[in-house]
Amino acid sequence: MGIFKKVSGRLVDVRVDKWMSWDYLGETADRFKVLFLDIVIPKKASSAETFEEAMQRLELTEEDIADRKKEFTRLFYFFIILAMAIVGYALYLAFTGTLVASLIAFCLALYALTQAFRFHFWLFQLRNRKLGCTIKEWMNSRVYEAPTQDLAVKSSPKDVARENVKKKAK
Repeated sequence: MGIFKKVSGRLVDVRVDKWMSWDYLGETADRFKVLFLDIVIPKKASSAETFEEAMQRLELTEEDIADRKKEFTRLFYFFIILAMAIVGYALYLAFTGTLVASLIAFCLALYALTQAFRFHFWLFQLRNRKLGCTIKEWMNSRVYEAPTQDLAVKSSPKDVARENVKKKAK
């Protein structure tokens, strides 16, 4: 029996960890985890700067802000229309049987939608005159911190009703 172990050990390497390069796979998984967390977890701002301070630092006027709002609005609509056109083309490609080209077109449409989101988010920050808005604020179309004196925040009917109930209770 000892002969077979010696012969089989020389013919076939039974160390699976060496076959798969287990150490390399572990290191690669750790690097992937670090990269993924860097992408997903947002970085904290090094300094808190208000919108007005940023305007002064960058020497922007109200006309410049209005021009940027127009520019971001145009780019937002452009990318939305582009994404819809690409999705239409991707559906055409899918129905004609070219599935790989259809998948590529859907990926391009997704990229166009990310650009539309980017410009709409920047537009949202300009309209609310607040830097560092969160995705939650963007989704609810509302800024959650106390506004400055020159900014009028529109309240929803539910918020007005809640305030009236609180006033009546007092």
